[in-house]
Amino acid sequence: MSKALLFRMFVVFSCLISCSPPSPHRQGTLVGAIRWDAWVGDLNPAGLEVERALGPNQYHYRAPFYSKEISHDSIQCRGATQDIVDKEIAYASDAGLDYWAFCWYPPHSGLDTARQLYLASKHRDNIKWCVILGTNPFDYDTDAVWLVDRFKEKNYQKVLNGRPLVYVFPSAKTNPHELAKLRNLSKEANIGEPYIVVMEFSVKAAVAMADSLQADAMSAYISWTGKNGEPYYPVIPRADSLGWEGYKATGRKVVPWVTTGHNTKPRIDNPVSWTTVPSDGWVSDGTPGQIADNLSNALRWTMVNRSTVESNTVLMYAWNEFDEGGWVCPTLGNNTSRLEAIRKILK
Repeated sequence: MSKALLFRMFVVFSCLISCSPPSPHRQGTLVGAIRWDAWVGDLNPAGLEVERALGPNQYHYRAPFYSKEISHDSIQCRGATQDIVDKEIAYASDAGLDYWAFCWYPPHSGLDTARQLYLASKHRDNIKWCVILGTNPFDYDTDAVWLVDRFKEKNYQKVLNGRPLVYVFPSAKTNPHELAKLRNLSKEANIGEPYIVVMEFSVKAAVAMADSLQADAMSAYISWTGKNGEPYYPVIPRADSLGWEGYKATGRKVVPWVTTGHNTKPRIDNPVSWTTVPSDGWVSDGTPGQIADNLSNALRWTMVNRSTVESNTVLMYAWNEFDEGGWVCPTLGNNTSRLEAIRKILK
């Protein structure tokens, strides 16, 4: 073999090492993002509360792209039109997200508006969806029948060769016998049995609820950790990865979660009625790159732990938790920096 050929082989090999992208291959891993859709203005009292939380000018940077600044310290954040939801679908699809996990809100509550607009969109097949039960009352007679009909549709997210994906949070409010109704309805409709994932904040609670509800896997809504503006990195990524390992150590199946932020300052300054945030319970914003790296770590962990992550999916907190601190949806001024960083990982 000539020295020239050896040199060329060395150059190619070096490039394979040094020029390879730092992100892992997805290998079919589904990536979802949580939707919490209180951005409806006066359609529900919660809509006005979150606008008040983001009202101070210092928080306008994190308001959704469809917001309108009313004054220096007042803002409207109302994503309740078909055009806005269609734009969200385009953003999410272009970034490589596979599905949204919609927090459940009953029909005609106002908080179901985004879900209804998504389902009415002619672009809905560009990103799939699934449900997070437990966030609000769910009628296991009427609502369950409606949901099973949605299971039949191609835009409902399935895992493991056809099982409809269903998250439950907070799982303690869910009755095992009622959840069994959903399973039975699904079986009667000749659909795969729902793949139930309980979401909790601790290993102990997750195991207890997984046993109670006969869940298939465990996950978390968010890594609720950090104080007094600690930096996103390494606080949040470390908490996420330790959480995955802790859940795995139980021998249960896991859906890894990716916390994109926990800067709750808007809710500390302007509290909302449905929850209380400790005055020191917040973490500084992460950079787009740090958030993307956290997603990349979750994808690597999924690949290494294929038997544990049997559903081959990762769930991000969140698409649009703007006032609570977790979002990747574009923000005011069409700031797509977080979504662009994630796109580099996913595409």
